[in-house]
Amino acid sequence: MDSATPKNPIELWQVYIQGLQKLAQLWAELLQQSLESARRTASGDFFISFEPINFYWNIYEQTLGSFLQTPSLGYTREFNHKLLAGFDSWINFYKASFDYQLVLLGVWARAFDELMRELATSEEKDKAIQNWRQFLQVWSSLFDRVFAQTFHSEDTLKIRGKFLSAAMTYRLQQQQLMEVFLKMNDLPTRSEVDEVHRSIYEMRKEIKSLKKAVAETQ
Repeated sequence: MDSATPKNPIELWQVYIQGLQKLAQLWAELLQQSLESARRTASGDFFISFEPINFYWNIYEQTLGSFLQTPSLGYTREFNHKLLAGFDSWINFYKASFDYQLVLLGVWARAFDELMRELATSEEKDKAIQNWRQFLQVWSSLFDRVFAQTFHSEDTLKIRGKFLSAAMTYRLQQQQLMEVFLKMNDLPTRSEVDEVHRSIYEMRKEIKSLKKAVAETQ
């Protein structure tokens, strides 16, 4: 065991208290930065408008995120550990989901900008769109092109990969938490039910094979 790891309940509670003492200071500092970013957004810089979101993620990671990783106590420590791990994976999933949604939002925004340019160019060339079918064809073509260009980017692929990985991790943590909860309440877990179904399936195969063997001998 690491010498720096608390070895008794008193030391564990000291860790909790020290963590709580840092919360107020960190929240105040990061909230001040968030308000400063909001003032910059009000001045007219649209691309800074999402910076407060990053500050909120930083608030969580530097306060509750690290605080919830401290050791659990008591009879329900396994359940508490899974619960906190599940909450952390939920935060990571929604953070990754938010980043991915920003990518999709950017695709729609750029496609709309391209559409406006195309419509303006068509008017100048006296080739204005005459009906909804032509409009949808132009819109679909532009959107597909912007989408393909965006998702050929290495940065976009990393964001998408992070989103899928976070979603799978969250789902796994959710299943593990449910397993612990069911065990605590003397209920069959999913893995136990799956094992029963597998046994029944193997038994049916064996019975079918035996019936076939008996029929061949008669």
